[in-house]
Amino acid sequence: MTMMASKRWSMSQSEFVDSLRRFYKRLVRKSHSSTLSTRPEWPNDELMLQNARAYFSPGEAAQLSALVADMTEAISRFDVAAMQRAVAICTYGRSGSMLLASYLDGHDELIALPALFSQAIYPFFERYQALPLRDKLLAYPFFSIANFGDFERSFSRDDTRICGIHYYAAVDALLRVYGDRPSSFLESRRTFFIFVHVAHSVALGRRPAIAAPLIVYGQHIWDDELAQRFVEDFQQARFIHTVRDPISNWSRHLARYTGNFFAAALLVSHLTYADVPHTGMEPRTRAIRFEDLHLHLEATMRSVAGWLGLPFQPSLLESSFNGIPFVATRGTTVWSGARPEQAVRDSTNVSFTDRGLLYAVLREDFVAWKYPCPKAFAHASVRVLICMLFVLIPMRIEIITAKLLFNSLPTASLGYAVGGFARLLASRAAIILLLVAELGRRLASRKPVLTLGAAPPHCL
Repeated sequence: MTMMASKRWSMSQSEFVDSLRRFYKRLVRKSHSSTLSTRPEWPNDELMLQNARAYFSPGEAAQLSALVADMTEAISRFDVAAMQRAVAICTYGRSGSMLLASYLDGHDELIALPALFSQAIYPFFERYQALPLRDKLLAYPFFSIANFGDFERSFSRDDTRICGIHYYAAVDALLRVYGDRPSSFLESRRTFFIFVHVAHSVALGRRPAIAAPLIVYGQHIWDDELAQRFVEDFQQARFIHTVRDPISNWSRHLARYTGNFFAAALLVSHLTYADVPHTGMEPRTRAIRFEDLHLHLEATMRSVAGWLGLPFQPSLLESSFNGIPFVATRGTTVWSGARPEQAVRDSTNVSFTDRGLLYAVLREDFVAWKYPCPKAFAHASVRVLICMLFVLIPMRIEIITAKLLFNSLPTASLGYAVGGFARLLASRAAIILLLVAELGRRLASRKPVLTLGAAPPHCL
């Protein structure tokens, strides 16, 4: 490990402390740190606006005027006050939340933003409340590099001349239609949320078939505070959580492992935490299996459409964002949409002891979501015994991390070595405490894990 690596670890003490704090909160079943309060960097609002002005560069006044006039007519068809139906897509590990969102894209009774573009709406609004509505709407795509990447790609089509100026014109059209409304309306969080979706949809040339389309919100992460704000803004808000076989979930995470000292503890924490509905949201929540999105796509999407009050359309079987195919890659294989091979249990990167711990601690998940689990784990004594025997054995991901650390020691500084060992020990202690505490809670009282949505029997 080079001096750069040592410097990197010496600069991450706050991250180390924050990780310990998050583990403690999850250990005592308090909400983990919300993305509303943990974003490390907040871009300067003037810099965001400068980037927006440079990117949107209106060009010829006549062109902009024509676009605004056309979009004003389209926006006037929306009934913003009646837009109370919205659904948040959330994930349980690597479980296909993006895939589900891509299937919903294109339905003519909903509007959605591409990929992860909607994730930052609530953190952005809370941080930049003082900005006027127009500035918020124009600055939002520049909140982060990833955010702008999703925004830019949504206009990257060879078969259309749509570009960034269309979004700029859509924002002006929105204010032309709604600019005379009271400030309590224009500066509200709900209005900003809706206007971002409407402006993007209209800019792309999409015209929903109904005045109050369903809004698809790509929340993705499990976050109680985000969920609470979402329900406050939309009376008919619902949540769909995608779930996946915990064995495959663990294996796929390990396949993407990049050497994070806390990767194992973070994954254990997530799998023992995000398998339940958001607090108080049980009646609004359903779960969809990742495997069914690959093996029983039409039946699953018909079930989803029915629960959301949408008529079934063939577009629900097409994986895309803004009409652009959503492409997945695994090794040298590239595909879009359903791929049955993805539904096969993957235990390649899961050791024997890892599997035992997952069966023992997460048995309720296996059973509720119809995944194979040895019958012996129905007995509490077996679960306790397996946990006692295996919990002290490092998980495979921890062993890989330790090997990386040991291999780096000959060229590392003393500070880096001490910091590395401290992190290994902290991660090991966190994993033990999380697994033992979670098993104890589950045995003491039945854990109400996510409930699968209605689907034909052959899908289960």
